[in-house]
Amino acid sequence: SSYGNQIGLATSQVAEIYDPGYKAKRMEVGYVAGAVPKNWVRREAPLPGDRVIMVGGKTGRDGVGGASGSSKVQDETSINTLSAEVQKGDAVEERKIQRLFRKPEVTRLIKKCNDFGAGGVSVAIGEIADSLHINLDKLPTKYAGLNGTELAISESQERMAVVVEAKDVAAFIEHASQENLLAVEVAEVTDSGRMQVYWRGEMIVDLDRTFLDTAGTQKSMNATAFCDVNEEKKNTTPLTLEQFKKELGKLNVASQKGLIENFDSHVGRTTVLMPLGGKNLKTPSLASVNTIPVLHKSTTTVAISTWGFSVDLANKNPFLMGGYAVVESLAKLVASGGNHKNARLSFQEYFEKLGADAVKWGKPLQALLGALEAQL
Repeated sequence: SSYGNQIGLATSQVAEIYDPGYKAKRMEVGYVAGAVPKNWVRREAPLPGDRVIMVGGKTGRDGVGGASGSSKVQDETSINTLSAEVQKGDAVEERKIQRLFRKPEVTRLIKKCNDFGAGGVSVAIGEIADSLHINLDKLPTKYAGLNGTELAISESQERMAVVVEAKDVAAFIEHASQENLLAVEVAEVTDSGRMQVYWRGEMIVDLDRTFLDTAGTQKSMNATAFCDVNEEKKNTTPLTLEQFKKELGKLNVASQKGLIENFDSHVGRTTVLMPLGGKNLKTPSLASVNTIPVLHKSTTTVAISTWGFSVDLANKNPFLMGGYAVVESLAKLVASGGNHKNARLSFQEYFEKLGADAVKWGKPLQALLGALEAQL
């Protein structure tokens, strides 16, 4: 959670939500907003002959299977058997990438760019163009002994894939070197219509792009949406002094001042609204409000972010919670001075293992329908 601070970003709003269902697994949701002048960005389709450069950290076994690992059943032994699935961050390397990408003479060389997230090379580079010749032997590695599969799917952090014209490869690598960053050419855009991956001179992957674009085998699942419309009425309790004190003692209601102050909300000098306000500086702010960082200039443009969620309501009625998540987040946005018509919504779904249980599948279905209903 402190990683943002480590790479020079302000953490201007932090909140934790508690529920017995989160004991085994927890989800962390965060976001960073950034912007550059339009004339810094090309956004062009890769063409045959273009090159793909990997810039940033080296590749290791950390993060192999990380994306799918979040959906696995885990217990006390998982720390011994699945720990390699956890990516290892490198804040210094990430900060150097930030510095590199804030140079217009660099960004104007880039036709297309992907970060190395879930799936590693196979996704970050595999999705960047329709036809590719990828050479895994060119990847800088943290240590010897990695096989082709590990090189292809490692989710080692602080790596970016960029597409540049062949004539710009040397210039991009030189710019990266000035920031003390590794940058190597690892793939070429072709016209084969296939993603071909080579390791030790042997082709280990040869997939047709039309097949990849299908996203694999189509799956379907039955879902039964069910909720008790009288649930709220049955659980309504009178507001008494004793009940009021009991409510204040709940973790989801009690102050999180200690948690909030573990993070730096000032770094970078962009924070407009401090995370705690009021007469005694103990009231959590409704929103995170920060100016967009610009170099050698000032700006009055801000990014406002809010969130809405109640775990108690989500457990009782996912449909209502989906709708109220939209209403609550937009209400906070408007109360903080934002315009709801310019808002962009992002939904994070987090449910128990669904299996083939139609009733369980009905819960995310209800939440999605509720969120959709609130926007219509």
